[in-house]
Formats: sequence, C-alpha cells, structure tokens
Amino acid sequence: MADRPAKLRFNCYLLREGLDSPVEALRAQYRPDGRTAMVKLSVSTSAPSGVSAFASLRSEKSPTWATALVPFFPQLESVINTSSRLVIFLPVKNRTFAACFGYGSSALEWTDLEPNFGLRFAARRIDPNGLNEIRSRRIDASSRTQSVQLPAGSDIRNFDIPLEGEFVRKLAGELDSEGVSFGDIGAIVATDSVAFKMETDLTQVISALGHMLDEVSTRQVHDELAFVDALVPLRTKSTEVTKLDALLATRLFEGVRNGVTARVREDAADSLTDYFLEFSPPDGVSTNKVNKVVVRRGNTADSKRVDFTDLTIEGLRVALTELGGRFGKGSLKDIRLIAVDDNGEPASQMLPLKNWLVFEAGDTKRRFILTLGGWFSLQENYTDQLNKDLATIEVVNNEIPLPDWLSTDKEGEYNEKAAVDGFALLDKVDLRPEDGDEVEACDLFYKDGHLVHVKRYNGSQTLSHLFSQGFVSAQLIAGDATYRANFLNAIASISANLSTEAEAAPRTVTYAIGVTGDKKIPDDLPSFSKVNLRDFAKRLRLSKLRATLYRIQIIESSEDGPEPQEEDISQH
Repeated sequence: MADRPAKLRFNCYLLREGLDSPVEALRAQYRPDGRTAMVKLSVSTSAPSGVSAFASLRSEKSPTWATALVPFFPQLESVINTSSRLVIFLPVKNRTFAACFGYGSSALEWTDLEPNFGLRFAARRIDPNGLNEIRSRRIDASSRTQSVQLPAGSDIRNFDIPLEGEFVRKLAGELDSEGVSFGDIGAIVATDSVAFKMETDLTQVISALGHMLDEVSTRQVHDELAFVDALVPLRTKSTEVTKLDALLATRLFEGVRNGVTARVREDAADSLTDYFLEFSPPDGVSTNKVNKVVVRRGNTADSKRVDFTDLTIEGLRVALTELGGRFGKGSLKDIRLIAVDDNGEPASQMLPLKNWLVFEAGDTKRRFILTLGGWFSLQENYTDQLNKDLATIEVVNNEIPLPDWLSTDKEGEYNEKAAVDGFALLDKVDLRPEDGDEVEACDLFYKDGHLVHVKRYNGSQTLSHLFSQGFVSAQLIAGDATYRANFLNAIASISANLSTEAEAAPRTVTYAIGVTGDKKIPDDLPSFSKVNLRDFAKRLRLSKLRATLYRIQIIESSEDGPEPQEEDISQH
C-alpha cells in the first residue's frame, strides 16, 4: 500500500487584482533583483501549470541575547539561529494565491494582498456551532481587545462576544461544508489569510482555494458574523486614504503649537465630519504596566525624544508641542511612539503615531474608521440599515420638559437644575440589590414612568456606559425584589406624589444626551455608539420596555450667550 502524501499547513493569502506578475507581491528586497533576493525554484512536471515558487534557503544570524552574554558564557559564540522562507504562487481561476511556509509571509508586500479574505470566507463557511477561537478589538475609545478560546468547537453565543462593533481579527474552527467539498482540510484559521492542513497535492490545494473564492463571491454571510463583512479595508496607497490621513493630521495637529501645514488642510477630506479622535495604545499594551510613552521623530539614535504620562489626545498634543517642528500628513508615519514600563524596559513595539490613534469621520452616507494603523470604510448598506433601525427609537423631546445644559455645568449640576415638578432626582442615590454593588436606577425619574439617564456626549466610551446602565437598572427594578423595594422607598422619600408612578416602573428608559451645536441624535453619534444603542434598545424591547432618546442642547454659559433654541424634533 502506497504511503499517503504528508499533510502540511498551508497558509494562503489572496493577491490583489491588477498585478502584472506575482513577483510584484514580494517585498522589493526579496525580488530577483533585490539585495536579499529569494531564489526562483525550478518546477517539476508534476506541479500544476502556472505554479511558481521562491525561497530563501538559509539565513543565519547570532541571537542578540547570545552575543550580549558571550563575555560570561564563551560557548554562546557558536549559537546560530537558522531561518528559511518559501512562497508558492498558485493560480486559482483568474486570481493568484501565495502559500507561505517558514518565514515566507514576511517576504510579502502587504499592500498587494487582499485584506480580510480569510475572515470573509470564514464568515460564510465556518460552522457557528464549531468555533474554537475568536479574537477581536472594540472600535471605540476603549479599544478593548479580547481573545477567547474553547478546546472543542462551540456555539458562537458561548463566547459571549457581541461581534457587532468589533474589529474581528481572527476566527478558528470547523467548516460547514454542506453542498461543497473543500477536501479533507479540517479546521481553518482565518485572518487576512486562510490556513488549513492538507495533503501535499497542489492540485487539490488549488481546487480548495477555488471553492473558497466562489463562496466569498456568491454565499451569504452567517447572520452572527455579518459585521465581519461590514468593515472594508482601504488600500494604503489610495487617494481616499491620502485625504483621510490629511483630515486626521488636521484634527490632531491643529491643537499643537506651530500647528499643521497649510498643504495638509488643502488635502484634507474636509467635507467629512469627524466623530471622535482618541489616543489608543496598540494591541498587547497593558496600560497598568506603562510608566510613560516616549515620542520621537524618526528612528535614529540622535532623534529628539519627549516623554508623556497623560495617555490622552491632550497629553499627546502637549508632548508634540514640546517635540517641536512642523507637522504634516507624513508625521503620522515619521513620528514614532514606544511605551516604557516602571523598569525602563519597552512595554510595546516602536510604532508610528498613526497606530496609537482611533478616529472616525464621515457624512450621512459614509463612515471611515482608523484602528491599529489601518483605514476601513463601513459598508453603505450596513450604515443605511443601522440608521433605519435607530429611526424606530422615539425621540421624546415633546414628552419630557428637560432644560438646556449650560456648558460650564457638570452632570450633577445639570441634573439638580432639571429636577423640578414632575421629577425625582436619583442621581448619586445609593440603591443596591441584596447581594450586589451600587447601581444607579437613573438620574431623573419622571412621571409616566420615564427612567431618564443623562450624559453629556464627549466620546463613545461614555455612551457605552450610559446605554448599559439604562438596561441593567431596568432589569433590576423589574426582577430583583430588594432593589425594587429600595427604588420605591427612594422615590417615596423624594417625592410622594410620584410613588404611584414608580409602582408601574420600569416602563420607559430614556437616554438623554447633551450635545453642542447642531449635532443630531442619534445620526451624528459614532458608528459603534450607534451599534451599542441599537443593541440595548433591542434588549429593552425584548424585556417589554420602551427605549427612547432625548436630545439636550448644550449652550454657552455666558450671560449674553445665545438664547435657547426651540427644539426642532424633525431634525432628530
């Protein structure tokens, strides 16, 4: 009986369309005329037509740790790391894949690869009941990164990760191969690439990749993974990214001494509204271990360096002012940052400034998001559906008599001024379930059963807390006897006239959001605040509760400031 071919893990990237030759997908130094050129391998007659392969057969160097310790342990002088890389270009239908082995993927030019191909395939064909791993990053000011693994395939709901509003970066699990044969490839790991194990028959590998191409272009995404397809990576060298970088530079550097160059302002996509800009450490950086962040221009030993510890946009701007010089679009790449721990050791990689920011800009039709140094567009059909869903949430400015918000008033001061006849002020009232921590029932309780939660909009993170708080407190009032009794007692002690109204609670949860200028609610919220709002509104409805919004106008606090405007409900 003949031996079966060995199984290898094929890690395959889809090359973008429009390349004259697959060799263009290699970084310049690894091309045949590069300084560390990879060798083009001869191909036997048993290989499929059109296949080509490039390899660096041997690369040797002494590890840094060995060189440093040789004075103490002389035998370390002979320690050598050996590495190799192989890239096989596979023609698949009218496209080309790069199958990488060893350090092969490091030889590829990332701008010439199709981003998210592996994830787009997985979103259609990975079995929602057979997932092993999910890795994602929240696209808001928190930039929370989480990775969840289960040893055996499990239902996606067991991971307890709400994937809407997440930048999904990795999916691993078994395929749902009903109706099509991908061959015996077992579980897949999907990122930009798709990785799977298969016998070393390149014809079968090409066949499997061909089926994957077909699935991405023809099959509907699983409902649970629809958001994977909603974020479309933009090409690094596109005109769109150039304009977005200029807009980002304008918004970031206009608060820095010397400011941004006039050229950048001219290049900026200034027809777009910016929704938020936050300082956000890259993946793997634990802020509780960061003592400071070092910012510098360029990467030379004599580059000027400035330290800062206030890890906010304002803290960054102060450091950039001290760094000095003029700032332009190129500064997003040329200025580099590294986090340092309490021992003076690196707590991150040295990365371009752009990788330390999250930013969102757009208009009524388009939204663009920067995260982890890359630009994404949110698909228009997703944005349209999100806006339609949010339009079903009532704006109740004609039901509740809340006043305008003076810009100098803190949230507690505003709530005290708003708590007139018909309201009970519950802000900072200590209410607890029998075995739990304090949970604020609401900021203001209003007749007709409105639990009003108030927040000034100054970032998506504050709104995430607001939406969650509204849902959690309503659940406790409805389902926790101790918490409900404490809630009713508090209302009775503050305003006996509202005791009967409180008995009917929870009935309506109202999110009252203070905004400046002509910002609309919810239209002008960041995309992932809108995703959160839709999610919590849906949860409230499933609990038979009414979810509503109220737009509070923030006005200048000077005595001669603008008169409060009559609320135009049609604009919300």
